[in-house]
Amino acid sequence: MHVRALTILAATLALAACVTTAREPQPPVLTLDAQGIQPTVSQLRIDFGRAQPGVIDTVSRLLGDGPEAVTTNAECGAGPVTSATWEDGLTLNFQNGDFVGWVSSDPDLGVAGGFRPGMSRLEMPQTSFQITTLGTEFSRSDINGILTEGDAAIRLLWAGTTCFFR
Repeated sequence: MHVRALTILAATLALAACVTTAREPQPPVLTLDAQGIQPTVSQLRIDFGRAQPGVIDTVSRLLGDGPEAVTTNAECGAGPVTSATWEDGLTLNFQNGDFVGWVSSDPDLGVAGGFRPGMSRLEMPQTSFQITTLGTEFSRSDINGILTEGDAAIRLLWAGTTCFFR
């Protein structure tokens, strides 16, 4: 009888070792907001107006990778805009060497107000929408967004200075 109890205990422990434990989702490494970026790991902010090299270096460290491209568009209505773009859908905009805005299509980055690309329009109560030349847009607390074609979900979010081309 004692051998049987040990056998059951051994089998139970072996099964327990095979079961993976569910991990809680990790918080995003940063939250985008109407004034810039709030890193999750620090109380220090990356506000609009900061110098381009330091902003790109800090965000690259937070994301674990540098931008895939840094380009300048001289034809923006606000004047020339230099954009640093990361593979997952984050773009940081700079004018005259200063951080002036961000654009995100990355559903894994935090955005103030609880917004995220891919969020359903139905999950956005008390948000008013406008039809513009870009599509169906919304704005809340200086965070702007545009919905996917068919208006089903958020396609893109932004704050500060941006430069869009259709």
